[in-house]
This record gives sequence, C-alpha cells and structure tokens, in this order.
Amino acid sequence: MQSPKIMVMGVGNILLSDEGLGVRFLDELAKNTLPDNVEILEGGTAGLELVHLIQDVDFLIIVDAFNAKAEPGALFRFQPGDLQIIPEQYEVSFHQIGIIEVLAMANVLGQAPQTLIFGVQPKSLEWGMDISPEIEALFPRLVEFILQEVDSIQREGTFTSTPTLD
Repeated sequence: MQSPKIMVMGVGNILLSDEGLGVRFLDELAKNTLPDNVEILEGGTAGLELVHLIQDVDFLIIVDAFNAKAEPGALFRFQPGDLQIIPEQYEVSFHQIGIIEVLAMANVLGQAPQTLIFGVQPKSLEWGMDISPEIEALFPRLVEFILQEVDSIQREGTFTSTPTLD
C-alpha cells in the first residue's frame, strides 16, 4: 500500500514578527527526521497559487498565526469545517487570501486534502523579522504535535482522534 502524501505548510508574513511564525516554525520542524512521504512547504503569504501545490496531497497540516484574542502563544487545533463555529470577531488569518479560500478552490478543482490547522495566537505583529520569545518557546511542543499527527496518519490513515494540547 502506498503511503499517503502528507504536507506540512507554514504560512505567514515573516516581515511582521509573529505573523511569520508558521514559516519560521518549519526550520524547527526540519531538524527532525521526517518520513519520505512528508513534504515541508513554506506557504508564506502566497494566496491562490498554493492551490496547485496541495492538489495531489492527501493530508495537509497548516501552521499559522491565528488571532483569537487569546493569550500570546495560545495554541488552537481545528479543521476547516470547525470554522463555522468560531465567532465572527476572530480573524482566522492575517493574510489577504485565507487558507480556507485556498482549500475551497482546491475543492472546486476536484481535490482538497484532509486538512488540519494549528493556529498560534501571536504576541506582536510589528514590523520586524524576530519571533517573540513566548512564541518561539512553543515550537518544540508544536513539533511534537505535528509528529504525533504524522504518526497517526501513517498508522491509522487519519488525524489523531484524541489530541492533547497541554
């Protein structure tokens, strides 16, 4: 049986400090040995051009800044379908074209991967290349969560059903 294609995508603008945490996080993830069927992609602030990159992927795990007006470093794990239940005042993404639109477009074109999003509440969105220490301190834990998901997909063919974020 062929292994499912898994992509871990970090999105965000690295010029706005914590808004780039998804992209910066990939450096931390890349220090680990990942299975051959796992690809790491820097989504940056790319919009709809990401669509063709995810079309042949089976499972997509996204790491992004997520404004839930929570404590800096608060971590959220959700699937695109869960977004209907998130109150309006939460901005899911700080980018022009949200990842949800990208997934919707992939769906229209025939194939959107099963998707899981890890959102992190940023501390600072000021101009600057540095990630806040509180946010960076979260990266090792986030790596563990992602590796857990990859492991679950490899074994069960699905995302973990009982995730723990503590």
